[in-house]
Amino acid sequence: MTPMPTERRFSAPGRANLIGEHTDHTGGLVLPAAIDRAISLEVRPGGDTITLRSDGAGEEVRLPADGSEGPDRGWGRYVRAVAAELDDAGRRPVGLVGHLSSDLPQGAGLSSSAALEVVVATALCAVADLPLDHLELARLCRRAERRAVGVPSGIMDQAASILARAGHGLLLDCHTLEHRHVPLPPDHLLLLIDSGVRRELEASPYRARTEELGAALPVLGGRRPADVDPEELDGLLAGLDDVPARRLRHVVTENARVLEVEAALRCGDLDRLGELFDDGHASLRDDFEVTIPELDTLVAFARGAGATAARMTGAGFGGSIVALVPSARAAVVGEEVVDAYRRRFPDRTPTVHLCRAVDGAGRRPPPVDISET
Repeated sequence: MTPMPTERRFSAPGRANLIGEHTDHTGGLVLPAAIDRAISLEVRPGGDTITLRSDGAGEEVRLPADGSEGPDRGWGRYVRAVAAELDDAGRRPVGLVGHLSSDLPQGAGLSSSAALEVVVATALCAVADLPLDHLELARLCRRAERRAVGVPSGIMDQAASILARAGHGLLLDCHTLEHRHVPLPPDHLLLLIDSGVRRELEASPYRARTEELGAALPVLGGRRPADVDPEELDGLLAGLDDVPARRLRHVVTENARVLEVEAALRCGDLDRLGELFDDGHASLRDDFEVTIPELDTLVAFARGAGATAARMTGAGFGGSIVALVPSARAAVVGEEVVDAYRRRFPDRTPTVHLCRAVDGAGRRPPPVDISET
């Protein structure tokens, strides 16, 4: 009798971007951290089809292992896009049967779509014995996102889910893909508060912001915003209309803030860290115009309750804030912020996640069945 294929388990974390928002799609600098909220996939390899069932969605996705057919909406479109990109990369069309589970919220700005792409790609590569290095895998998953939804997103989300290191942020140059790990304060936790406002990038003004920024880029003479000194901005913006000028000002100053945040973290200057987060959120609100009143309120409440630093995280138009909070007070700060937020927005349902920075995606040991121990 032929033995059954061994079941394997993979996991890919979501991410919280600490600083560097809306910089990645112009090849800029970002500083995300992977969080201990993830999408997991248990699989048995074999056959020539991919069959996945999701706990959360309660539906089954079935498609050819080469991604040549399949769903064009819902979470299945990401699976199809990943399979198709891997087929283009020369993957053998080995199928699998799998079960997805997740404690990573969707639509909260924590990169659930990238985590899904990464965990599916990791599993498909493993069962077909296709070796891809981390950066190649990140590039492939980024292409899959664009294939799935047509949004001109950058590579930050996929790279963070793959390259992250526990206890660190990931400073990534999205153009060169050079990266380094930046230690986070060991006595702090990441406090993520979901505003309860859902958004999908396809239905938001995300694409419009990209186009508005693009209208300003010619004044840089071929340089990317990350290579522009903020002190040059007055002269560069003088001939631009107001909206493109503000979009470019945000991206140039945000790239500079990434390096300043790295310096503050490395020298332990938490006061400066808080100021830089404040400046970054204000720039997203006033210059890039992607915050909403709920996010602005959560950031203000978090700072008032004792967060060392706080700002919106993700693409905006809904989603979450990220705050660095002393571990000893993190739960109390979260409760205070949520109580105040509910009084201000009684029709919203916020959710608090206390997180640590964790390692990136990979194969995980199977869960222990305590009934057999």
